[in-house]
Amino acid sequence: MNIQLPAKKGQPNTNPTLEFNQLVVIGANGAGKTRFGSDIESRYLDQTHRISAQKSLSFPMEVSPKSKKRAEFEFLYGHYHENNDDQWRFQEKAIYRWGGNFNTYLLDDYHKLLVLLHTEEYDESLNFKEGRIDRPITKLDRIQRIWELVLPHRKLHKMAGVIQAYPSDQEASKYNASEMSDGERVIFYLAGEVICAPPDAIIVIDEPEMHIHSSLIKPFFDLIEAERSDCSFIYLTHNIDFAFTRQNAKKIWAKSYENNVWDYEILDENLPIPEQLYLDVLGSRKPIIFIEGDNSSIDYELYEQVYDDKTLKPVGSCDKVMQVVKAFRDQQGFHHIESFGIIDRDRRQQADIIVLNRNGIWVLDVAEAENLLLIEPIVREVAAHMGQDVDDVFDQVRRNIIGFFANQIDSQILLHYKEMLRREYLTLSNFTSNTIASALAEIDATYSGIGKQAIYDQIDTEFRDILARQDYDSILRVFNLKNALIPKSRVCELTGIRNKNEYKNVTVTLLKRKDAISNIIKAGIDSKIIKDAG
Repeated sequence: MNIQLPAKKGQPNTNPTLEFNQLVVIGANGAGKTRFGSDIESRYLDQTHRISAQKSLSFPMEVSPKSKKRAEFEFLYGHYHENNDDQWRFQEKAIYRWGGNFNTYLLDDYHKLLVLLHTEEYDESLNFKEGRIDRPITKLDRIQRIWELVLPHRKLHKMAGVIQAYPSDQEASKYNASEMSDGERVIFYLAGEVICAPPDAIIVIDEPEMHIHSSLIKPFFDLIEAERSDCSFIYLTHNIDFAFTRQNAKKIWAKSYENNVWDYEILDENLPIPEQLYLDVLGSRKPIIFIEGDNSSIDYELYEQVYDDKTLKPVGSCDKVMQVVKAFRDQQGFHHIESFGIIDRDRRQQADIIVLNRNGIWVLDVAEAENLLLIEPIVREVAAHMGQDVDDVFDQVRRNIIGFFANQIDSQILLHYKEMLRREYLTLSNFTSNTIASALAEIDATYSGIGKQAIYDQIDTEFRDILARQDYDSILRVFNLKNALIPKSRVCELTGIRNKNEYKNVTVTLLKRKDAISNIIKAGIDSKIIKDAG
């Protein structure tokens, strides 16, 4: 389907065209999504079947059939009289189906849908009985098949003018379909609206996810799209998860609406980042910080409070953070959202950090995120909160960490040395020669130029100097021993807290207070994020 879209904000305003089979228009409440759909219907009135978000889901207890033509016209246009021609039908559709208001009228057509379904069931049964057709598969049969596939624990039972439902294994426990749950009724309703839409229609569904459990959304809409492969679907939603289920659909981000002009963007299908992530960030409109790990990681819980004016998005690995930040920065001319990343220091040298900062990647100035819990402002404020002697607690924590570092210094030097060698050896694959003989010579020359002893000596000198100066902050910067520092610091026992997790929770609680104490902790954490090393 190729249609002209509503008026798009710009200089000058435009009406772009779009070729699509499925289209998702996603935006916040108030962004003009409903008016977007009704604008399309008003311009393609003869092709469009629109299902409002504002609709009655009152399932009639019973209905009586009418003539097939009357039932179809009343369902599609809201009204029927014998002399109405095509032009009249389309002009009056706004009055009778939409009550004169395309945008806010409560659509109340469940009864008309059931009348049409039972009328067609009766008509087809007569045709079969009279031998005019083979055994038919009616629209009601098709709805029943989809409904029972999506809700395998339920079955439908059809009778003249009445539909009943029952649990799959309790046929004797039938009840009138008017007593079905909201989810069961909306699945029947939407399947019916789609199946009864005209051939080759543009089907617009506003807030399609309403009342449907998230686990059922994808299989249900996959089924109805497959059932009406002749039609094109437009979904209007604010739900990121729903948008993600329509993986092959074109996507439009609706930002705002004013004076019959929409501010929207057609999203690039070839974005080098996950679509769900992109939509999630666009929906927030705030600057975004991508971080390592997931929503349960220590750094996420801390940064969420420190950078509460930004959207935080964990994306997994350090490499993924750098990849996604680059992709978002490359696309900034489109979405106008600032993006940054925070990664662990991971024994990076100053020159590396300068390059990363220039590319919007901030670097944690402690060896790993857990070490943040041992910085002086956090230790002192937690100790004060727990009623302990602040100076005594921090002094003991400091001495414990320095002593533990002294005990581990040789192994820490070797671990750091191993990482430095790994990075040096990676350069061996950067040869420029175009024959194997010259490549081998170039590799040998590069290898022999690696000052293995000098690298070790430099690290050894740096670490022993840190220890000699008893430089607590520098120890937290280089001391990388997963899950060991907090227990060895004895900060939990010293503050009267049972374990590391509770200590972290107390820190987060203090951050959430939004008071002078939280500001001290925020400033302390923020000071350990290197943003401009150059």
